[in-house]
Amino acid sequence: MQLSVVAARLSSLRAWSGLSMASAAQAAGLNTSTIFRIEHGLVAPREATVRTLLELYGQGEHAPRLLSLLREERVPGWYDAPGVPLGLSAYLELEDGAQVIYTYGPRLVPPLLQIPAYALAAALSAVPPVAPAGSPCWSSGEPGGGAYERAAEAARVVAVRQEVLDRPRGPHLWAVLDRPALLDPPLHRPEERIAQLDAVAMAAKQPHIAVQVARPSAETGFLYQGPPFTLLRFPERSRPDVLVLHLLHAPIVVEDRRRVEEHQQAFARLSLSAHAVDATPGILDELHARLLG
Repeated sequence: MQLSVVAARLSSLRAWSGLSMASAAQAAGLNTSTIFRIEHGLVAPREATVRTLLELYGQGEHAPRLLSLLREERVPGWYDAPGVPLGLSAYLELEDGAQVIYTYGPRLVPPLLQIPAYALAAALSAVPPVAPAGSPCWSSGEPGGGAYERAAEAARVVAVRQEVLDRPRGPHLWAVLDRPALLDPPLHRPEERIAQLDAVAMAAKQPHIAVQVARPSAETGFLYQGPPFTLLRFPERSRPDVLVLHLLHAPIVVEDRRRVEEHQQAFARLSLSAHAVDATPGILDELHARLLG
């Protein structure tokens, strides 16, 4: 099973990079037939070959993730599907196994609370206006090679991620949101903006989801100065919490205890200075009225 997952992943990465089998083989010093056999799971590639191909596809830093499957060191999950960005896969595996998810993103509705239109718009807004040939966002004309196709795939990944909250023993989500994230989303159509607000309101009614709206920094005296972040707590008591920093290109998993504790303190301060959870429905109703004009 692992071999077929590795094969599908390498095939999709080649397509997204805008390379044909022949051009990839030539650049990697391989035969086209070798690329064909690897991508169809007919032969297990050597580790050196996987590293070479990932470097060619601009994914060299994520080689350990794919090699762990090739070595059968872990069982693949939905987060190893070809459409899931390789740089996001490790984080999604952690999120999938978490018991509690704490998240804060300035000017951003967390993916676990996004509607499909928001997820697509957010993914598109992160695409550089001009991407160089060969970059992951380059529109090559090949299947999956365009920026829109990748953004659409990112939106589908968000939808799958949200299914974790619907599990009978799914995680608890605690999110602190900024008003700008709710009033100025990357959505052009008024009905979509209202739909996003309604989705947050519906989620906030669920017993395993807590949503707070932050107060202005001028009132609280606290201004978080950093990237969006998530803290993951796991059911195993011996397993330490993990910090995830959501950076421009990919999330960074941080296990350093000092940095984890710093962000735990930051989230605690954000939560304590925000409006109470039971005030969220009223605040969302107020924002809803503002959007209606």
